[in-house]
Amino acid sequence: MTAIGPPDTAGLTVSVEDLAAAADYIDRLQQYVDDTIRTEMERIKERMKGDNDSPQTVPDATPFGAYEDARLQWQTLTRSTANMESHLQTLAGKLAHLKKGTEEIAQAFRDAEERNAATGKQIERMLESAAQPPAGKPPAQPPQD
Repeated sequence: MTAIGPPDTAGLTVSVEDLAAAADYIDRLQQYVDDTIRTEMERIKERMKGDNDSPQTVPDATPFGAYEDARLQWQTLTRSTANMESHLQTLAGKLAHLKKGTEEIAQAFRDAEERNAATGKQIERMLESAAQPPAGKPPAQPPQD
């Protein structure tokens, strides 16, 4: 059995803006889930009330059967909603950590660039301030072994 190596990420670039957009998408998805749940809850409540003209809300079922069916649907919806919210919160947390890490990496690069620029300027100043060799003499050669 051959081992699968790590993916090639040479062309992968993720910006803080991409992560922010992903977090916004998760927020919109969570809002959609909340709206859908609210709609389903209202539908189930209406189904549990029944019809005044006909006590049966489910064809060929008793009013109690319709209530029990709606109650079971409610439990299933509540359980799946809790699972979805848990997954969304986990994903949002991971995105927040990824965004923070990306911002820290970007700051480290900016700091390194500033240090490199300062070092380069210091080297330039040292080279400029170094004494030029006298005009008549060639520069001294280091002794050769």
